Amino acid sequence: MTPIPSLDAITPGQVFEFGTLTLSEAEIIAFATLYDPQPFHIDPVAAKDSLFGELIASGLHTLSACFGRIMGSGVFGAISEGGNRIDTRWPAPLRPNETIVIRTEVLETKPSRTGRPLGVAVLRHTATRLADGVVVMEATGTHFLRR
Repeated sequence: MTPIPSLDAITPGQVFEFGTLTLSEAEIIAFATLYDPQPFHIDPVAAKDSLFGELIASGLHTLSACFGRIMGSGVFGAISEGGNRIDTRWPAPLRPNETIVIRTEVLETKPSRTGRPLGVAVLRHTATRLADGVVVMEATGTHFLRR
């Protein structure tokens, strides 16, 4: 994908597509074992007795994997200066070997009020199951981007 050269090169309503991603059962268990060791993330047998009835990916894993894909694409890499907020929700579970589509929509941009050569972009990142179009993650973040 083409790198964005500046905050000034993006506009509200603009959408970026980052392709698909599939997390295997082994990846889900490995991540959760380290960072979110709940039975429905690490044990397929115990997961059967959970609210979900089966093994599912940690929401933190879904967020991390999607953000890794977005930042790894290079689209924002040259201008990213981090961020200070991300509001995330997981309206549906992500099961092993389900493919998701990752996209980002620009909601708002504003230059720095201090005159610094950067500004703020509010971006909504979504992960949608390819098979049925159900959103499994939506994260709206405040990102600092160079101008």
